[in-house]
Amino acid sequence: MVTQIIGCSDWIEAEPTILPEMKYKELTPEEEAALIAYKNSKHKIFFAWMNYSPATSSMQTRLRGIPDSLDIVSFFTGYVNNKQNREDVKFLQERRGTKVLLTMWPDKYFATTGEGREDLDSMIVYAENLVDSIYTWGLDGFDLDYEPSFGGDSYTTEMMRTFIDVMSKYLGPKCDEQYKVNGKHKLLVVDGQWNDAEYADRFDYFIGQAYNASSESSLNGRCQNGYQDYGKGFPNEKRIFCEWVSQVGNAFGQGGVRYRYNNEYIPSLWGMAHYAAESPKNVAGCGAYVLQFGYAEGNHLNLPVPPNNYYYARQAIQIMNPAGKTVEDETDGEEVEVEE
Repeated sequence: MVTQIIGCSDWIEAEPTILPEMKYKELTPEEEAALIAYKNSKHKIFFAWMNYSPATSSMQTRLRGIPDSLDIVSFFTGYVNNKQNREDVKFLQERRGTKVLLTMWPDKYFATTGEGREDLDSMIVYAENLVDSIYTWGLDGFDLDYEPSFGGDSYTTEMMRTFIDVMSKYLGPKCDEQYKVNGKHKLLVVDGQWNDAEYADRFDYFIGQAYNASSESSLNGRCQNGYQDYGKGFPNEKRIFCEWVSQVGNAFGQGGVRYRYNNEYIPSLWGMAHYAAESPKNVAGCGAYVLQFGYAEGNHLNLPVPPNNYYYARQAIQIMNPAGKTVEDETDGEEVEVEE
């Protein structure tokens, strides 16, 4: 009998192999500068809500893993001030030019069915504390989730105006000059439904939940004075239409539902992108609800993830702002080329 002895060091010390397509893509300083210049230019906006997830290494549930060219992302289920979130927020702000918001609605105490429905003084304190948190956490603004006709809490006009009076002092286009940095203010947006046309000018954008949009005509109805105009007082150029990227009952959808475009069917998220880029209504852009569900949805090209992560979102951004297109930098008026 011949016994062969093999040294363990031949296999336990081998370096792990990382396939190139699985590496997280880093940008050069020049690419980062070009990306930030693009974010500061006049272009169509891509917005997304993202659920909070506890600290994790998965890029599907981390802010850092979203597409570089995404403009605005909002924590939909609250913000947890942990080390990973702080690092990811700072990374997006400083190295990607992305705005990071917090989505919330006022406490039920102040709703028409709550004990504090007429407690305006407490609402002022509540709103000031909320603003203080946004500034303390270093976030870029606030998204008011308001859906009084769709199962959400309702507030009296006086109560909601009291809330917005405080918020708009520190955020939004009407904020006091002392709270602007280099002439720019933190964002104040509202999603779902807004009925007070007189106060629409306090917000930067109205985010329309245009879920299950199937055609251009369905989006036309959601524009100013349309039959489904849920953003009273907002001009079309301040409206962003969003799709629920994972179709109900299917956690791995195909970029929304079927949307009729040029006599064929495409994902509704892409339909919204074409609408933003091509319709004379000139809406501000499009976006997605629960973005992380679109991380590998459908895996359309059956490629490794990444680089195929957020395939439908990336394509929507390209539809609105094609690579190679020249746009104008809003900060200095210089022309900027959109990079892929």
